[in-house]
Amino acid sequence: MPFQVRISTEADSEVVTALLQKSYAILLRDAYDAGTLEAALPLITKARPDLLVSGSYYVAEDDIGHIIGAGGWTKHSPTGQDETPDNGNIRHFGTDPAHTGKGIGRALMSRCITDARASGVTEFNCYSTLNGEAFYRACGFRSVEPFPITLPGGVVFPSVRMSRSL
Repeated sequence: MPFQVRISTEADSEVVTALLQKSYAILLRDAYDAGTLEAALPLITKARPDLLVSGSYYVAEDDIGHIIGAGGWTKHSPTGQDETPDNGNIRHFGTDPAHTGKGIGRALMSRCITDARASGVTEFNCYSTLNGEAFYRACGFRSVEPFPITLPGGVVFPSVRMSRSL
């Protein structure tokens, strides 16, 4: 299935939110208990306007213009930790569950790596979902430590801090 990766825009907000809601609700259910997902999904599936207009967040579109994947990077860490002048942070990846295993996530990651290197980034951090750890490892990341993220309202969302040299 052909697809293209492009820089996201503010106009992609509703579609990216719908993609993240569908992706996370289906793909995370084998890695997290129902209570954690019920509390966390409303907080982690909304497209972030700052990411959409950052110039370093991307969407993958199929040949008829449907967004089937999204993800990007920023210099700013989503946790406010582990920032250095030379590192970047992978942000808010998701793929339509009907299109996993087709190279969409890898194409998005490749774009992140290429653009981050061109910006002087030499290392990526990532706060992976529990089930995303295998994907990031296949993309050259190494697991550093379990990292529970405290979301608004005190919701604790288990994740794994990962890193990768560029």
